[in-house]
Amino acid sequence: MKKVFTISVAVIAAIAVLWFFPLLRSVSVMSVYSAIHEKTGIMKDSGLNVDIPGGNVTAERDWYPFPMTFNTSGFTEDARMTIIYNFPAFNLFTRTSSLYDQSSPFYSAFYGAYIIKTDDTQPYGFKEGLIHEEEILTAFRYDYVELVLKSFAAGDFKFTPLEISARETEYLGIEDWIRLDARILTNGASHNKNGFRQSYLQYGNPSITETGNFPELTMYGRLYIRYFNEYGCTVAIYVMAPGKSVVDTCDQKILSHSSIH
Repeated sequence: MKKVFTISVAVIAAIAVLWFFPLLRSVSVMSVYSAIHEKTGIMKDSGLNVDIPGGNVTAERDWYPFPMTFNTSGFTEDARMTIIYNFPAFNLFTRTSSLYDQSSPFYSAFYGAYIIKTDDTQPYGFKEGLIHEEEILTAFRYDYVELVLKSFAAGDFKFTPLEISARETEYLGIEDWIRLDARILTNGASHNKNGFRQSYLQYGNPSITETGNFPELTMYGRLYIRYFNEYGCTVAIYVMAPGKSVVDTCDQKILSHSSIH
């Protein structure tokens, strides 16, 4: 009887591991990959720490457990950028991120922060002390189009601001932030798999869709931008989602609990 019980437990455990394998694989791969990038990049060089909470701080199954770090130097000729980002949680039934799910309020959604350092004397995102919206949206577009959508397939993806508003605000107990709110016409992440993509290790495989690859949609974006003279870096804390309620909730429950030191 004891042997039968042991075998049954082993079988159940094996089935559970196989069922949750996409999520376990994602967590294992991304925790190592992110740790490598945390050891280099702008924050390491500047002594700046930007801590963004992960999805575990909310009671809902909304976002991935922890944010990741990625360093890039190719989005402009004279600027480097470190990206802290998080994406929608895995659906335990489809075993893939809700990033792909057009019926989810978290479809194509991301949140995190950009830390940008330029070789120029002009702070990135500012011109003569005023916010340079075009530069900020260039970083936003580069992240979503070049690093996310084009990791799935080549294409001529849209990222067109439809409406932008800006105002000064206090944030994270720090003054002199600029808050940008925007509606953006872009493409969603939903698509049919056509071969292996490295990004599937992170988000899981896309679900089969009959609505076409990367259908257009309007997204809501919010960024808090500030130049930190003591570190020589522009910090832009951001969230983007198809619904304003998700943007507001993410801001209130997650982003507003970030810290910079």
